[in-house]
Amino acid sequence: MTNATSQLDQMPPPIWNCPEPSAPFHLRPLVIGGLDIGFPAVQAALSGYSDGPMRIVARRLGAPYTLGEVMIDRFVLDLKNRRRTQRHLQVTDEEHPVGGQLMGSNPAEFGPAAQKLVAAGFDIIDINFGCPVKTAVGGCRGGFHLGQPDVALEIVARVRDAVPSPIPVTLKMRRGIDNSDESRERFFRILDGAFERGVAAVTVHGRTVDQKYVGPSNWDFLREVKLHVGHRTILGSGDLFTPQACLDMLHRTGVDGVSVARGAIGNPWIFQHVKALAEGLPMPVPDVVEQRRVLQMHCDLCVQSTNEGSASSTMRAFGIKFARMHPQPDAVRNAFAQSHGLADWMSVLNHWYSPVG
Repeated sequence: MTNATSQLDQMPPPIWNCPEPSAPFHLRPLVIGGLDIGFPAVQAALSGYSDGPMRIVARRLGAPYTLGEVMIDRFVLDLKNRRRTQRHLQVTDEEHPVGGQLMGSNPAEFGPAAQKLVAAGFDIIDINFGCPVKTAVGGCRGGFHLGQPDVALEIVARVRDAVPSPIPVTLKMRRGIDNSDESRERFFRILDGAFERGVAAVTVHGRTVDQKYVGPSNWDFLREVKLHVGHRTILGSGDLFTPQACLDMLHRTGVDGVSVARGAIGNPWIFQHVKALAEGLPMPVPDVVEQRRVLQMHCDLCVQSTNEGSASSTMRAFGIKFARMHPQPDAVRNAFAQSHGLADWMSVLNHWYSPVG
């Protein structure tokens, strides 16, 4: 998923937008199928990032629901119960509810792969019809399916038929392949057909597949989609980098929830901050002591789920993202980027996140 990760790296630098507390705003609790999620701001599936440790950190810091990083159906079917790979299907008790996301090209492989995710402990199966990266679209996966409604709806039906009825099936979509009328018609055909086939919720990203992550997310389209489906559950996605943006999307579009993607990388506090802002409470920016605590927690979870070698590579990437909220972000980012091995990474943590410093 290297290309997907590089696309996700294209995120704007400002992440803190903490206005003064305002009057509380009532938000409906989010429900997906028979699962009461609670506060309507959740963590999206993030290729190369939302593994078990990231999900656990997000849950501990306020995310009511998280999604694992997208997995190709054939990859899931081929996974063996080995330490090197078992982490992909590892779900801990504190993660529930948690979703597993599937992407693929062959409709016949989606059902068995979904069954394997359910057996592993995932509470919701999410189907990815939104990934815009070249490797996915070129492999007839992800956003490619927005151009072929019959195949997309066959995939939905196969997954819905394959998993037990109490397990919600959801979709992730973009607003189409491009801005053409034909693309729009195909989007709504898939959207309506998915709900008819038993999908519990759909997350819609306001950009087209062709846009990738360039240009603004079209929130007016999200509002149109929510008006179109009525009482059915829609989550919005795109340009959710601050707590205020999350509330703005909920207010302006009427969606039932927001799915925070790139805005959650290196900022797991965003979920509790959205809730605080909605309740008219202050949102204290985490100081370096709190940042260190969470970075250390994340690192410990990575070591436990894999090994020190894999953990050092993962935490190098996360350290670079967390550095954006440090008082000296450029210096800290460079220090993490130059670290080699876990000992180096810990040296950066000890130097730059010392309470005295």
